Amino acid sequence: MIAFSYTEWVLIYILILLVAILIVFMMERHHNMEIIRDLDEARDDSKKYINDLDNLLSMFTHFQEIGMTHPKTDDLQKLCDLIIEYATDLLDTKMGSLMLVNKSTNMLEIVASRGLSEDIIRSTKMYVGEGIAGRVTQDGKPIYCEDIDKDVRFMRHSNVQYTSKTFISVPLKIKNKVIGALNVNSDKKDRKFNQRDLRLINILADQAAIAIENIQLYNDMKEMYIGTIETLAKAIDAKDPTTRGHTDRVTKYAVEIAQEMNLPEKLIRNIKFASLIHDIGKIGVKDDVLLKPGKLTESEYEDIKKHPLIGEQILAPVEFLTNVAPLVLYHHERYDGNGYLEGLKGEEIPIGARIINVADSFEAMISDRPYSKEMSREAAVKELKDESGKQFDPKVVEAFLRILDKKARQKNKKLEDDYGKSEKKDKVS
Repeated sequence: MIAFSYTEWVLIYILILLVAILIVFMMERHHNMEIIRDLDEARDDSKKYINDLDNLLSMFTHFQEIGMTHPKTDDLQKLCDLIIEYATDLLDTKMGSLMLVNKSTNMLEIVASRGLSEDIIRSTKMYVGEGIAGRVTQDGKPIYCEDIDKDVRFMRHSNVQYTSKTFISVPLKIKNKVIGALNVNSDKKDRKFNQRDLRLINILADQAAIAIENIQLYNDMKEMYIGTIETLAKAIDAKDPTTRGHTDRVTKYAVEIAQEMNLPEKLIRNIKFASLIHDIGKIGVKDDVLLKPGKLTESEYEDIKKHPLIGEQILAPVEFLTNVAPLVLYHHERYDGNGYLEGLKGEEIPIGARIINVADSFEAMISDRPYSKEMSREAAVKELKDESGKQFDPKVVEAFLRILDKKARQKNKKLEDDYGKSEKKDKVS
């Protein structure tokens, strides 16, 4: 047995103490480093959370601009696309969908998406109560799904395998009414959503639902208003047996001309609305003048000439008809500047008004009126050609003549086909 001297024992104790102190120091240092790391992570999380809240605030401001401050007919799709873009960006993914309830079928349909194929978008339709989104819409409560493949609530219409199985679905809810669901998938295998993500998407969905509802209400109001004006315009048509159906025929011609001229879809829509209600101003003209069977006096004609202005005054105060009102106001202007009410000339006249002028005039020519006899189509076409560059815009006339020529050729071909079938039948019999 080795014997240590007093001095040696002192040195051993000091060495043990130093080792113990070193171990405690290392453990404390490790603990401190863990605390620092946790603080760094907490700081990063806080920064991300603050950044997410800043992004949410920016998103809400944008929603308000689109859905509340200036709602427009074609903004609903734009808003839905924006919502799904914001939702997926907020959760750092590129896969998600926004589903709304189709009022006609009471089925949920994808109206905007990110990272989904066209097949999935087209085929995904479900009744309220079916699948995860359907249940969210029915119950008005969010659902967090950890494993899509194993969750029987997730109804999928294809065999697509997602790169991640984490899924959040939250209701688009206004008070007690649910209009759809916002769905977000993680597109990374190691990225799982958490309660913070769920809270963020819920906040986003609540504001998005308000914006969507505002636009839908605006569109419903617009359709109701236009429907009312159309009914009034047709009631004016119906007063006089000679003009019954005039509005519908003018609208058909005007839309065909606009399409033949490859005008933008929005302008074609405005031309359609204006054509449907181009004579709405006649509501302000006395019946004894409007329905007079004989020739009008100069004073009576002046009264009739006021109907475009009356129509414009009815439509102009309505925000969504501000681009329609000028087409009604100027549809009796002439290309050469000799029309009414303002004597506009050539390109000064809106293209929609020039189109309605041709459609309206042609329909009047081939109709029997108290003040003018019905023309044959050939005579009406000749009149269009003679007045091209005078009453009518030459480009509009050319487009309309192409349409009439196509229809004539189609009619002749059908007659020839029918005649050929008849001959074959006679030979067989």
